[in-house]
Amino acid sequence: MRDASDRLRWGMVRSILRFISRLFQSRDQRRAELLARPFPEEWMPHILRAVPEFRLFSEPDRSRLRECIRIFLSEKSFLGCRGLDITDQIRVIVAAGACRLLLGLPGLDVFPRLREIIIYPHDFKETIEAIGPDGTRYAIERVRAGEAWRRGPVVLAWNSVGHSFQGLRDGYNVVIHEFAHVIDMQNGEADGIPPLPTREWAQRWEKVFMREYRTFVTKERQGEMTFLDPYAATDQAEFFAVATEFFYERPEEMAVMHRELFSLFVDFFGRDPRQWRRPAPTRWFRRIRQ
Repeated sequence: MRDASDRLRWGMVRSILRFISRLFQSRDQRRAELLARPFPEEWMPHILRAVPEFRLFSEPDRSRLRECIRIFLSEKSFLGCRGLDITDQIRVIVAAGACRLLLGLPGLDVFPRLREIIIYPHDFKETIEAIGPDGTRYAIERVRAGEAWRRGPVVLAWNSVGHSFQGLRDGYNVVIHEFAHVIDMQNGEADGIPPLPTREWAQRWEKVFMREYRTFVTKERQGEMTFLDPYAATDQAEFFAVATEFFYERPEEMAVMHRELFSLFVDFFGRDPRQWRRPAPTRWFRRIRQ
């Protein structure tokens, strides 16, 4: 009886020690253990829906994307709202769509400040307060497909995520858009200036990006037709996020319409999306009924 009691006691002690060790284990150790396990092959259909060019990637890029997805899903939590159940399909598609932005950015960690992704089934409303010239306060409702907060969550509408990965090549991808904001905010506020490695890079960004932004705003205010979505004229942060969407969604056209900006993004993101010939889109998404 005493031997059994001793074994139970020592078993509990070992469990507590393992738990404490886990708490103080370094991030690199945890990640090494995670990546040493077999990759969940059941995730591959979801990865291919989010990144249909995956099979055309080089083997190092395929390996990096798989690693980033695993780290993302291990370190971020997902919360479903309004009755939405979070499934592997949702988790992997969002993770793959976000992590593709990191393929050519080895100096950036896997969105280290982000802890939570909130998913709504449909576009959600945001109420803002506006004050008129006479001081009257107004409540204005805006419909949103996504939001990204510094040191806070990324919020996405699942129906808009579905539209983003239909393969329409329309320049709209809410996952790319919001995670471009997250990259932008890794060095501070969302200002359209992501983390840049050198002073020379900062000077080039100021010269090319800011000139393109100012030119775009001028054209938009004058009512001229623009290649990028007019929402890009909101501010520098939105210009960066929208331009990133078009960089990945419509690279051939962007390379012509915004040649210098496209070249800047190729060098920054470390990849040229034109090299990946896209397979025919798979109509996989079924909208969620309200």
